[in-house]
Amino acid sequence: MGAISFTTTLLPGALTILAEHQREMPQKNELCGAFWITLALRGLDGRSVEQDTVGLAASSLLSVIQSSDSLPPGEPGRSDYVLDLTRTDDPDIDSGTSSEGLMVAATDLSAGRLLAIPASGHWTGKRIKALLEGVAGLKNEVLVIANSATRFLWGTGGGPLPAIEYLTTGATAQPTADWNVGHFIGVLGWISGPSGELLVCADTYPSLGSHGVHLQPFNAMADSLNRDDSPFCGGMLLVVPATAQSRVREIISGVGLTAEVWDNGTPYRPDWVPAG
Repeated sequence: MGAISFTTTLLPGALTILAEHQREMPQKNELCGAFWITLALRGLDGRSVEQDTVGLAASSLLSVIQSSDSLPPGEPGRSDYVLDLTRTDDPDIDSGTSSEGLMVAATDLSAGRLLAIPASGHWTGKRIKALLEGVAGLKNEVLVIANSATRFLWGTGGGPLPAIEYLTTGATAQPTADWNVGHFIGVLGWISGPSGELLVCADTYPSLGSHGVHLQPFNAMADSLNRDDSPFCGGMLLVVPATAQSRVREIISGVGLTAEVWDNGTPYRPDWVPAG
């Protein structure tokens, strides 16, 4: 076999977001969505904000009693909150942040300069690829955030060999998932090989992948968004300057998706009062 070449495509603004990502990890407990909007506000709008600030603006919900069950194996968690956020002990409500809440936070905290535009519907690997190709053509910096169910994703602890084999031969042996939660993940671009393509994903914990960066098949990401074994679903948020919203909405509809929020199990309740 001769030399093998891989091609990497990064979305506009990916390096800016990745620099903020490396400085800010890990996320604070149950604030994975707020983590990403924090990076967008810092990297794309020059705002000085904390994860808690975004959580409060997004009406994030924390558990009254937090458990290590929501953390990847070996992660100690992070609870150095600087603001009081609403807490719930209702077993029928998932803690975290709704897609609608993150949209509100992005707009409010950037004074309207940034918008987090939702993309939802029936996901396939081809639709994700088409969406990212459209976004890659923008002149503006962008942050794509996927609201995934992690049980559908490749585990990240197996080293580079599964990814290299997949890109080279299309081999589909799936490394066992690291954990099982609903989670927000950054999507920075993709890598193309002779027989496969993998998403370049940034995570909120340094133990996942190589200091928080890992590769995922497009179809695995699609499954993690659809969550066909769950009453809830996922979607993507595309954080862009407000001036780009018309083009982004065209891209979303052009690939067969809709610019609508989804139900990930966490309600958007801005009327709830923070504890304390």
